[in-house]
This record gives sequence, C-alpha cells and structure tokens, in this order.
Amino acid sequence: MATHNETAAVSWEQLSPEETRRGIRQAAGEMGELVRSTLGPLGADKMIVRRMGDDTLRAFVTNNGVAILEEFEGETDHPIANRFIALAEDHEDALGDGSTTTVLLASELLTSGIDLIESGVPPVSVVEGFSIGAQRTLEVWDEIGIPVASTDRPTTRAEFDGSRLERVAHSGMTNGRLGAWPLEELTDDVVDAVFRAWEPRRGRVHIGYVSIEAIPGGNVTSSSVIPGALLTYEPMIPGDLPVDGTVLLVDGSLQPREISASSVTVDTDYVDRSGDRETESERIAAAVTDSNCTAVFVTGDVTDEIGQQLAARGVVCFRNVKDSSIDVLSRVTGATIRGPVTPGEPASPGDLGRGTIRVREAQNDKTWLEVTAPDGADPRTVGLVVRGGTESAADEAKRRITGGLNAVRAAIKRPVALPGGGAAEVEAARAVRQLAPRFDGREQLAVEEFATVLESIPRTLARNAGADPIDAITDLRVLHDAGHARAGIDASGRIVEDVVAASDGLDAQLIRTNNLAWSVEFANSLFRVDNVVFDTSPPIDPDEIRR
Repeated sequence: MATHNETAAVSWEQLSPEETRRGIRQAAGEMGELVRSTLGPLGADKMIVRRMGDDTLRAFVTNNGVAILEEFEGETDHPIANRFIALAEDHEDALGDGSTTTVLLASELLTSGIDLIESGVPPVSVVEGFSIGAQRTLEVWDEIGIPVASTDRPTTRAEFDGSRLERVAHSGMTNGRLGAWPLEELTDDVVDAVFRAWEPRRGRVHIGYVSIEAIPGGNVTSSSVIPGALLTYEPMIPGDLPVDGTVLLVDGSLQPREISASSVTVDTDYVDRSGDRETESERIAAAVTDSNCTAVFVTGDVTDEIGQQLAARGVVCFRNVKDSSIDVLSRVTGATIRGPVTPGEPASPGDLGRGTIRVREAQNDKTWLEVTAPDGADPRTVGLVVRGGTESAADEAKRRITGGLNAVRAAIKRPVALPGGGAAEVEAARAVRQLAPRFDGREQLAVEEFATVLESIPRTLARNAGADPIDAITDLRVLHDAGHARAGIDASGRIVEDVVAASDGLDAQLIRTNNLAWSVEFANSLFRVDNVVFDTSPPIDPDEIRR
C-alpha cells in the first residue's frame, strides 16, 4: 500500500513495489491497446475527436500510431503514458516510420516482463534475458536480410535495386495493401525524391529536401511531382508572379547601418544622417539589382524602404526565410548562398542561380510558393503535391507518403531489408527459443518469454486480418521449421510461404532493428523501478524562503 511521509519541509506519498509494477503494467497495456488495432495492411483506422479551447470539436481519421498518441500529449499526467508518448515521438523524429511497432513491442515487453517479476523472477534476470533475446534477434535479422544494393556502401543510384526500393516504399506507405490507398502509383516518385535528397559523400539523406503539400480535392492518384520546392512565403511587395529568371540568396539582412543615438546631437545632424540613411537604402537596393537578379531571398530582415526600392526595380523580395529553406533554394536554383549585400560588397552575377517562381493556390485561400528549376536542370530536390478528397484524407495521404519516404531513406542508409508480415519476428522467435535452454532457469524463462513477445507482432497482424491468432502462429511456426524463413501474413491476411513475393512485404532493416532496440531499452529501464515517490509538497513561495 502507499505510504505517506511528512516533515516540516517535505511531504511525499510512496507506492509499494507491487503497486508500482501494477501501475506500470496497466499503463503499458493501455498505451499498446491504443494503437494495436491499427497495425498492418488490414489494421483499422481510428477517429480522433478532441474538444478545442474555443469549444469546437476537432476530428480526424488515421491509423498512424504517433498521430494517435500525440493527441494525449499534455492531456495526461500519468508518468508512464507520457514516457510512451515521448518514445513514439523520439522514434518518429529519428526514423519517421515504425513507431507503432516500437510502442507495441514496448507494451508487450513491459506487460510480459512484469508478469515474470510478479511470478518470482528477479528484475535483473528479466533484463538479462530480454537483452539476450534481442541480441539473438539482431543476429538472425542479419542472416535473413535481403540486400537492396550490390554493395554494403553504395555511392551511386545505379548500385541500388530499384524494384526492391519501390517495394520498401510501397510497404512504408500502405503496408503492402492494394486498393484502399492507391499509393503504389507513387512509389517510383517517392524513391526518386529520396535519391534527390541523398548525399552519399556525407552519408545522409536529408528528407527536408523533399517538400510535401496536402491539398483537398481530387484523389491520391492525381497527386503530382514538381522539380523544385514548395515553400510558405509571400513576397514583401505583391508583384507580378510568376517570374522566370535569376535568383539571389542572401544569408543576412538588407538594411542600412543603425544610427547611434549618442551621435545625434542637434537637429541638423539628424536631418543629414536621416538623408544619408535613405541614400544608403537606395545604394543597397542598387547593390542587389546591379547583379541583374529577378528575385532575392533573405534569411534576415529587409526594411520596407529597401523592399519598395527593389520592387520599383523589378526585383521580387522575400524576407525572414528560414536557413533550411535557403539551403533548399540553393539546390533548386543552383545559386550560391552569400553573405549580406552592402554598397561595399554588392551581389555579383556569379552568385546567382535560376528558377521559376509562382504562387500556387488551394482551397480555403491557402497559397504556397512554388520554385522550380530550369528545364533540363537537376534540382536535387523535389516537391510533392498530395491530393485527397477531403482535408483529412489529404493529410492522411501526406502522412503515408512521408512514411514511404522515410522507409526508403532508411533502406538507402543501410541497404538491407527484411521480410514483412511478421516473417522476421517468427524466424527470430524460433532461434531465440532454441537458444533459451543454454541458460539457467530464471534467465531461460525470460529468454523464452522474449520469443513470445516477438510473436505478438504476427499475432496482432492475424487478429487485425480477422484470422485466429493462435492458428496463425501455429501455421507460421510449421512453415519456418520447414525452412521457409520468409513465411508470413500477406496483405490480404493469408499465411504464405514467401511474403515478399506474395505482397511486396519488404521493410527497411534499419527501422526494424531500431524498433527492437528502442523498445527493449525502454522496457528494461522500467523493470529497474522499485517504487514511485510522489512529491506532494505545496509549491514553494520565494518570499517564504527569503524570510
């Protein structure tokens, strides 16, 4: 039972180890159940309804685990629930895909591990057993990995297997399911977009070089790709757009030097200096326009006066542009990013790039800036205009395409894939069970339980497909024992000998290994928690401390 303690300075409530474990287990189970039914190609969608501050209802439909959990951020004060939300968000930020699987594995590991502890297995044995199971799983996944490139460290696109990358993209967007979301028609565009963002020399894929806008109306198949970028900026002075011409990128500000108040002592001085300042604005505008640019993007501020001067000279100006957007614009137009432009350091034609700038309009008066590369140029970035019948449908399509982009990114960073449909988990569970007898009784129980947790993924896939999960696991074990390492549950819910051949079930290995590593680390950290101490002291009054 909870105990209460109070002194003159501090008061707290302490939960017993039994209450602590019970609370962790309950929260873990509830967080897993929030997203369990969404897993897999036949997973269900959830409608999230939330009352906003102005008393209106916000509703959307999704099967994205992070989108579901994020709705509880700031709405719950349960420490375990908040840790699950943070786990999902951190995984999404790092990899952009697979967060639902991570949450489900963490939930299963915690509930199973605490059951072991309640039955008398020490927490340290559970941690050790789960760590052993995880290590063996990673070894198996290396053994059954399917290469998506001809070398371990490819440096050119030609070294990749394009068809396998498209399968990874398709699986990332739809989990292999056809029909309901006809995103398979965009797989080639998704793969091409990721390659444009790939920097092999730096060993990274910067998805920020792929811009996506979700637009209501039409359907997903009417989505389009542009050779450039989509940005949320408006010109300082409404002018004639589109423009097709040279582009200047400035990292800094366009504004006259500040006048020191201490240097202005008399009215005549102020008038003279004010006049100098206006003249300097004209000179700065001239320092920009003398390069013959037609548009200038500036990361810092631009005074209204200089903006007007530029507009009068036929130059469209955009100010307060993010550094990340300037980087993208450099890739699109080929322009060099230069420092501030001053009369003493004017812009030169060598700084300029070239592109077409226009305003695109959507429903609800929404607009965005479209900047495209010249014909025949390789912009090294791409924009995706995603269509959907409604705003929520367009947003969901955007989330799914983003998942496909991140899946391909992971496959390029580590050019290996794993069979989906629960095949990789069943094969690893088989190996983990074979390993378990090598350890003593307590650790052996934890290792065996880890294998059961791995099988929770195909069990959930089977349940979501309307199949009996016990029968499905039994059938899959038989197939894997017979040597069918890719046997899994296909996109229609059938048990097949090769899920890759049956339904393009290929997942990036990097994402799957991170699913496992993050969930095991998360669960193991909570097994070590002995009890919970709630600080029930009232807020400290600073005046009271001073007295």
